[in-house]
Amino acid sequence: MPKSFSSLIPPQPEILMQLAQQCRQEDPDIACIAELIMRDVAIYSAILKEINSPYYGLSSHITSIPHAIGLLGIERIFNQVRLIILRNTLSKTGRMERFWDTAQDVSRLSTVLVDKLGVNINRDVLYTLGMLHDCGLPLMVQAFDDYRDFLKGIQGYDCSALQQQEAQRFGFSHYQIGARMAERWHLPESIAECIRLQPELIDVLEDRVEADEQSRHLLAVLTLAQDISAEYRYYWRINPNDTNPRVEAALSFLAVPEYDYLSLKETLIETMA
Repeated sequence: MPKSFSSLIPPQPEILMQLAQQCRQEDPDIACIAELIMRDVAIYSAILKEINSPYYGLSSHITSIPHAIGLLGIERIFNQVRLIILRNTLSKTGRMERFWDTAQDVSRLSTVLVDKLGVNINRDVLYTLGMLHDCGLPLMVQAFDDYRDFLKGIQGYDCSALQQQEAQRFGFSHYQIGARMAERWHLPESIAECIRLQPELIDVLEDRVEADEQSRHLLAVLTLAQDISAEYRYYWRINPNDTNPRVEAALSFLAVPEYDYLSLKETLIETMA
């Protein structure tokens, strides 16, 4: 067992600290930021691949980091660098393909839902939350040899019950460790809050638990994206049998009729197949 809760969280790489320092300046040096990114060929290549993906919908092919920064802005590029490094760091656990496939499903579904439902949320923050909402899972797998077996023994996917069982067995939950990692890596506060509050989703959306308004909207859209993704693929062999109450709370909060959502859900599942 790890010596402490904090020992599970990997430290930020030097490049992230250097980029953060540059981005915080009143007049950031774009050339310096681009140079830092281009020093790492893997990150450089991954950034260009992501920026030229359909998600960004750019009309022309981007071939340089300075060009990408000019089009998308420093903050969006920094966010992508951070996501790429986080994914590489968390993937060192091994055999995480299904986890990341699901995370990507949830991310992309979240951004589609925002557009379809007309919800006013920062798409980049939502995308990042979709990718990292369960980022504590790989850390738990890495720290505890029996964590995979523990998950396979869970009946259903009741977030609140899962958090309680994790806390009893390991001392803390993957939601708690994921939120702490988001804070340690200086992600937006709303992302850390949403990761931590997932087990309390219904109480959060029904205003029984205090949360930022943006976080409530992020959690509501994330819940619908998780529901749609669960219809398409299951990860960790957890059957999401507590989905309906959570979805109902999300739809009520967003004022979306159930019929409209079910129709949209069916359409999106067909596009994923």
